[in-house]
Amino acid sequence: MMNISAKTSGSEAAGVEQTRQALLKAALHLFGAVGYDGASTRAIADAAGANIGSIAYHFGGKEGLYAVIVDREVTLMISTINSSMGGDNPREMLESAALAMLTYIETSTDGFRILVRDSPPGMVPGSFASSI
Repeated sequence: MMNISAKTSGSEAAGVEQTRQALLKAALHLFGAVGYDGASTRAIADAAGANIGSIAYHFGGKEGLYAVIVDREVTLMISTINSSMGGDNPREMLESAALAMLTYIETSTDGFRILVRDSPPGMVPGSFASSI
C-alpha cells in the first residue's frame, strides 16, 4: 500500500519550489523593465501566477525578493567574468573579461539593467561599480 501523505508532501514541495522560481523569474523581468519602485508585488505575483502572499512566504517581502535577485545577478556576472579569465598576459585577460561582460549583458539584460539602474553614482567601495 502506498503512503499517500508522503507523495502529497513531495508534490507540495515541488509546487512550492516552482512558485519560488516563478516569482524569481517574474521579478527579474519586472525589476529589469520598470525598476524596484515601478514593480509592485501584485504585478510580480500576477506575472508568476502566484498568490501575492507567496512573496512574503518565500522572501519576507519585496525587499527580500529584490535582494535575492541582486545577489544572484552579481554572482552570475562575477562568475561569468572569472571563468573567462584565461591567458598569460594582461591584454588577453582584459579582452577575455570584456567579452565575458558583454556576454553577461547580452544574456542577462534584465539583470544588468537592475545592477546598473540601482547602483549609486560614483565609485563606492563594495558597489557594483567597483566590481567591474
